[in-house]
Amino acid sequence: MTVRPAPDRPRIRIGTVLPEQPRRAHHWKWWLGAVVGLVLAAHLVGGWYLAGRIDTQVLAATPGTTTPAYDDAQVVSLEGDHVTLRRGRDAAANFEATASYGLAWPGGTGHVGPASVNPDGTVTRPLDIVTGVRPKAGQGAAMERAYYFGDPSSAFGLKTRTVTIAGAPAWYVPAGAPTKGKAVAIFVHGQNGTRTDGLRFVEAAHRAGLAALVIGYRNDAGAPRDPSGRLQYGATEWRDLDTAVAWAQAQGLRRVVLAGQSMGGAIVAAFLEHSPRRSAVSRIFLDCPVLSLSQIVSNGAGSALPGGLPVPGSIVWAAEKIAGVRYGVDWAAVDYLDDTSWLRVPTLVTHGTADPTVPVAGSEQLRDAAPKLVTLAEFPRALHAESWNFDMFRWDDAVVSFLRPVTH
Repeated sequence: MTVRPAPDRPRIRIGTVLPEQPRRAHHWKWWLGAVVGLVLAAHLVGGWYLAGRIDTQVLAATPGTTTPAYDDAQVVSLEGDHVTLRRGRDAAANFEATASYGLAWPGGTGHVGPASVNPDGTVTRPLDIVTGVRPKAGQGAAMERAYYFGDPSSAFGLKTRTVTIAGAPAWYVPAGAPTKGKAVAIFVHGQNGTRTDGLRFVEAAHRAGLAALVIGYRNDAGAPRDPSGRLQYGATEWRDLDTAVAWAQAQGLRRVVLAGQSMGGAIVAAFLEHSPRRSAVSRIFLDCPVLSLSQIVSNGAGSALPGGLPVPGSIVWAAEKIAGVRYGVDWAAVDYLDDTSWLRVPTLVTHGTADPTVPVAGSEQLRDAAPKLVTLAEFPRALHAESWNFDMFRWDDAVVSFLRPVTH
């Protein structure tokens, strides 16, 4: 039997210091830094891109015109008093809506009623021809949310005078009969809108016994540009409304009602915050008002990614900060909901519950902030600035009833 000797044990001299083993690198720190860097880069790039979208879609001044482009729809057929339309390249969300609109085509204008959707994607609407000749198959057509065309004279037969206020054209419609207190209702249209948006309000004001003034303001077609070249959501435009109130007072119109649609609501709120003439205002009417620009941006970002996914809130925050620096947006100055002390008189608000642009939640917040002053009339299924289109009789009754006390 062979016995193998045991291997020698390593001999360590007492007092000898063993060499240190190399420490394992802290890879987690590197990965953490990389992740933080990627997140910051994503917020910078995403915020910069979204800020550009804010500029082009929210701040850009692209003045509306009253000249139809005839690209919302194409006439398929006209049978009796019903017209069938195919979606055009510039069709809006209201193409299939069960609401009433103006319709214009080369050679004529009319009014169309609620749509019936056909299996092939076309819609059929009742048509009432107002001017010109009947539309022909193949013609392009324009759908008009304002419903009416022209000015108060051509639309309603009302005596109308075109005046210039703050360098912008305006329509003045005297009251049908002398009224106690010499009251006037001043209408302010929305983002890149036109004075035709105020025609339905003119009719309501006239029925209530008030004079009406439908104004334009800076950045409108035919009006001076804002020094910034962009829409300011009341921060500067309120001065044009202030000039309009001064003009009305010079005509002996001492009691003032202010009406603002969409961005026009922001202009009305800014006027009430800043103008020394705000004491002349006895009532306010707001239609789907923009009272917080940040809310509008957040709402738009809620489905801005492919597949309708939302942009992360932190990137929206970054975009607003970047837009503030790039485009001079003072977000606090155009938030009229954080402090509603400007609201001092009875106010009627109309708002569609399906408004995709200005959520009805903002109007509900205004009502909740001053429930004794604010009456909110919500219109089921109505889209942006289309409460009248979805239920014109209810809208008219609400507005006329709200305005009548001003003349007594």
